[in-house]
Amino acid sequence: MLDPRHPTPLWAQLAAALRERLSLGEYGERFPTELELTSEFDVSRATVRAAVRRLREEGLLDARRGSGTFVVRRELDEPVLGTPELARAIIGAGLKEESRVRHFAEGPAGPAAAAALQVAADAIVVWIERLRVAGGHPLALDRSAVTLSATCRRALLRADLASGSLYEALAEGCGVRVTGGRELVRAVECSADDRQTLELASGEGVLEVERLAYAGQRPVEWRRSLLRGTAYELTAGWGTVPQR
Repeated sequence: MLDPRHPTPLWAQLAAALRERLSLGEYGERFPTELELTSEFDVSRATVRAAVRRLREEGLLDARRGSGTFVVRRELDEPVLGTPELARAIIGAGLKEESRVRHFAEGPAGPAAAAALQVAADAIVVWIERLRVAGGHPLALDRSAVTLSATCRRALLRADLASGSLYEALAEGCGVRVTGGRELVRAVECSADDRQTLELASGEGVLEVERLAYAGQRPVEWRRSLLRGTAYELTAGWGTVPQR
């Protein structure tokens, strides 16, 4: 797995390999010992220590005296379900954020989007389908219809939606600022194609969030998102509860 002839030092190669495994969630709470890593990767203890030291400096590992080394869990602890903050929350959790754009084109709204966006069924909107990914793992499959003027539609279609927020693209390229929205969350079954796209495990459920986003009083985006059941949690409180 490591190449002693490569110009990159062995410790840096090892750190990269371990970093990738951490991003894929291959380790539990306890990180392998120096002895286990030297045996697996066939390198010296000095190489292992240098690699682990770098990962500790990056905040990915926590060394506890007398207990060993542990994986730092960097959860998406922002209120990201159904908010435009998903991209920033993923980055803030130390994960690589990306959006795989599967469809991005003009087309008629159709009955469902038209009813939500208060436009005619044959009105032209921008249809966007993106697979949202964090740390190499799919989180959500978004399908949006955005209603804009012809000039703004052309500007939006020039935007790079491979990362970041759609709402930032609307604000920067079109001058349209999303000010709020309403959402409906429900458990659903999805198609075999969508299950494969989301890389759902056998028996893993999905949530659907239907969103209507507004710019002032005007609806601008109607979205349906399929969310991996293991990637999100919904919490609610009632009455008076102590502060955590």
